[in-house]
Amino acid sequence: MILKYKKECLILLSIFVVCFGIFAFIKVNFFHNYKIDTPIRELSNNASKADGNTFATTLPVATTEVFVTARPNMDYEIEDNEDTSVVSTVDSIPYSIAPTYHDDGSIIYDGMTLTELTDKLDRYLKGYLTNTGYFFADYTKKTGLNPYLAVAIVLLETGCNWTCSSLTTQCNNIGGLKGSGSCNGGSYSKYDTLGEGIENYLSIIYNNYYLKGLTTPEQMASTYAASSSWSEKVNTYINQIKNS
Repeated sequence: MILKYKKECLILLSIFVVCFGIFAFIKVNFFHNYKIDTPIRELSNNASKADGNTFATTLPVATTEVFVTARPNMDYEIEDNEDTSVVSTVDSIPYSIAPTYHDDGSIIYDGMTLTELTDKLDRYLKGYLTNTGYFFADYTKKTGLNPYLAVAIVLLETGCNWTCSSLTTQCNNIGGLKGSGSCNGGSYSKYDTLGEGIENYLSIIYNNYYLKGLTTPEQMASTYAASSSWSEKVNTYINQIKNS
């Protein structure tokens, strides 16, 4: 029987010898340092020490990381390779700590005390203008100027409801005012503090418009702004602040 299939047996034997030879070649050249059942983590650790060189494994390793979200008015460090132009630190917000003041409890506007009005306005004063509600509320207490109107115009002029203008952040100029104390060599005014910039702007609104009977955006628009939509935008802000 074997002799009858001698040719076929020789072919099968040859195939077996060739396959065994290939297997032996691969094992000797590629797996001579490891057993077939060596754990993958062990292979990774041994690979990092091969030839005395150390390199990071590409296998995922479980770690415990704490991700910290930067909060407004909190100073924090960043790496040198990060873009610092979009990072707000405590130094970039003049009133990261709210100004202290005395409230005698009297009603100063719209049924609110100085503290209540300050808190209401602060909800709409963001970024560089954070915690400046007191300056507007105090000016209202002294003059009767509509604080919603004042803050609404400032938000429109500075863009601080979204991103404050460079004129605001670099020169404390919240109204695009021109005059002495040049801002970066230009014609716009520069103020030493944000509080000073706010006070100066409010005095212009009060003396040049409010005392002359121009007490609404519509009445102010013809003199204040060339844009036909200016009063509409100011009124939008007024309603948002008043109804907050």
